[in-house]
Amino acid sequence: MAAALAMVAAVPVRADGIDDYIRRQMEVGHIPGVAVAVVRKGKVETVRSYGLANLEWDAPVTPETRFQTASATKIFTGIALMRLVEAGKLRLDDTLDRFFPDAPAAWRGITILQLASHSSGLLEQLGEHADNVAATVAAAQKAPLAYAPGTETRYGFTDFVVLRAAMEKAAGKDIAAIFRDEICAPLGLMDTGFNDERQWGPFRSALPLARRATVHAWKDGEQRISGFLYGETGYAAGGLFSSARDLAALFAALDRGELLKLESRALLQTPPLLKTGKPAGFGVGWTAGTWHGVKVVGHSGGPALADILHAEGEGLTVIVLTNQQRYYPLLARRVADFYLPPAPPPVVLPDGAPALTALMRAALAEAAAGKLDRGRYAAGALQGPVPFLEDFGQALLAALGPVQQVSLIEDVPGKDEHVRRYAITFQNQAMIWRFAVDAAGKITDLHPPADD
Repeated sequence: MAAALAMVAAVPVRADGIDDYIRRQMEVGHIPGVAVAVVRKGKVETVRSYGLANLEWDAPVTPETRFQTASATKIFTGIALMRLVEAGKLRLDDTLDRFFPDAPAAWRGITILQLASHSSGLLEQLGEHADNVAATVAAAQKAPLAYAPGTETRYGFTDFVVLRAAMEKAAGKDIAAIFRDEICAPLGLMDTGFNDERQWGPFRSALPLARRATVHAWKDGEQRISGFLYGETGYAAGGLFSSARDLAALFAALDRGELLKLESRALLQTPPLLKTGKPAGFGVGWTAGTWHGVKVVGHSGGPALADILHAEGEGLTVIVLTNQQRYYPLLARRVADFYLPPAPPPVVLPDGAPALTALMRAALAEAAAGKLDRGRYAAGALQGPVPFLEDFGQALLAALGPVQQVSLIEDVPGKDEHVRRYAITFQNQAMIWRFAVDAAGKITDLHPPADD
């Protein structure tokens, strides 16, 4: 009896903690509206809404508000693909020449699974004329491979356009109809779909979607309506709208085995082995990693318009949707912390190179202030960490607040690169950041890794 009472008493404490955390992040991150859902072992535990879906009309967020999920659309693509596999419409080991008979010889060694796990070798930069599915497939066929299929993982767009084309050939219908027939209709999802947004010259049009959240971007001290044009070509990769209610229902159904067989669900979440023997970075469209030592999968998008984390072993799914474009996908993991076992404290190492730590702290402070000193960075970093730190990273650091404590937890010196990981306590949150410099002392990396 006492144990039962203790469990009941713990629920409001957790709820209050999540509410307090989300509201604090909305304040420091300038997020107009948020929806949160938690699913545990096949049951929807909670669906909550905060703030405004639209600042112009003071429209509140509800569990049925439709948020842009951006790249988290790939969660649906992966599920739909496995549904087609179960129906015998195609196989993960099918090579592309089955669907594209006129494909070049190199495509005969590329599989559906390699497309879905971003390990196909297809080139990303295909030129301005690849503006529809057929043109993108044609351009990809003419382009050389970027790397040997199955030898590495590179997250990209082309994979999912070609994957979409193959799925549509196998199913005999377009991707929107596949999502509808394979996922939304069986589960009764009413808030999920595309708005068919298009642009002709200066004109943009889209289908009206009831209860659609407006995307905003906070920059230079003001909130602006903002948005990326998710064209129809990329619908397998991004652009799907959905609600916290629908996404919670989807993951509850997956937990209960109502949409996919257990073995299909395992394939969905498991990165295949590359030819090097190492696992790819993705399962069937889903990201895969760890959080506090727990295996997690899911996807984010926008980069934080949608943030979905699923811990299969814990029977836990956390869904966080926002309408702030300039933010970083960290909320789902922090909400998951209210449910997962506490992470063991990191082992703090002695700092044998305090000058590197000082450089890292200075770089963080400059990025947070929006005054990045590009002279501190290696040439290669101008294509990676620098754009991040000047945009989404700057918004993240501004929301985190000043650095209060830094602890070195990993130190890997090398001839060409010195890599470190720090546990950093900011004013509003603690995070782990990866930092690296080259032999000349120039910064080559500065970002929070997806895994902990």
